[in-house]
Amino acid sequence: METPRADAPATRTDEDRSFEPQRVADAVLAAEASMDRLDAVRARVAGGAANTHGGDPGLHRNRSTVVRHAVNYLVAVRAAQVLAPAAAPAGPVLDVGAGTGAFSPLLAERLGRELHVVDTDPRHTALAAAAFPGTAVHTALAAAPRGAVVTAMEVVEHLEPADQVAFVASLAAAVLPGGVLVLSTPDESGYPRGWSGYAPHVGPLDAAGLARVVAGGTGGWPVTVLRVDGPTFALTRAGALAQGTANRAWNLVAGLAAGLEPRVTGLLHRLTKDRPAAAVPPEGSWRVRAVGDDDGGWRAGTGLLALATAPA
Repeated sequence: METPRADAPATRTDEDRSFEPQRVADAVLAAEASMDRLDAVRARVAGGAANTHGGDPGLHRNRSTVVRHAVNYLVAVRAAQVLAPAAAPAGPVLDVGAGTGAFSPLLAERLGRELHVVDTDPRHTALAAAAFPGTAVHTALAAAPRGAVVTAMEVVEHLEPADQVAFVASLAAAVLPGGVLVLSTPDESGYPRGWSGYAPHVGPLDAAGLARVVAGGTGGWPVTVLRVDGPTFALTRAGALAQGTANRAWNLVAGLAAGLEPRVTGLLHRLTKDRPAAAVPPEGSWRVRAVGDDDGGWRAGTGLLALATAPA
């Protein structure tokens, strides 16, 4: 039986169509509590730490990263509330490519749906299963049920461009009729040569590219792309140059010294996990709007989310 949706009103007005994140500070605290749970089970789970490329965010947690991911998930929650109202199909929420699932509970708790976490790395799923025993965990999307809400947050940019449409097609096949598909990705078009220099991001997309990939993978479902601006989503030319240069330099150093990255990540984890956290920006700090002909590109915010609704 589907759990009632705590945040879904019975009727909707134009104001309800706002996609701005809500109760961000609560979400950040919840995500950090999830990371604490992952830390508590890490020592007794086979393999210990999962990979260092973002799927286990607790290994390199910092408040700005946590805020950014939490805001993305909260915008996804708002999208599901707006696009999949009470008449939408009963069914779970699937978070695909969720890594250790540190942010996934935000979807289940705020949408009132059963949660299924999907990640192809068994180290991630082992940690998620140990830390969140009430969550269904899968290493293959085919093993999960179809969902009324299917998300893939900051995943598509980790795939080669030739594989992205097929990936979206697999997600679309997992959406129940009338359900919602949400993908997020950072807009890196403001960085040198359109890439942040972060090595795992082999397929960065701008707004037009994200819309094209999602439309192609869904076979033509209506697609809306949202752009998020505000704290942790703002970028300047100087910042893009500095960050891109630093990432490229790190790639070179890590490539020359085998095994350096896991050791550095482990050290950073020990230094940052108990560090006093910075303040969460106040409510209302983020602007979310649909991308249109007047889109300002990365200067108007580097957060991108594509929303697509399956035919009923």
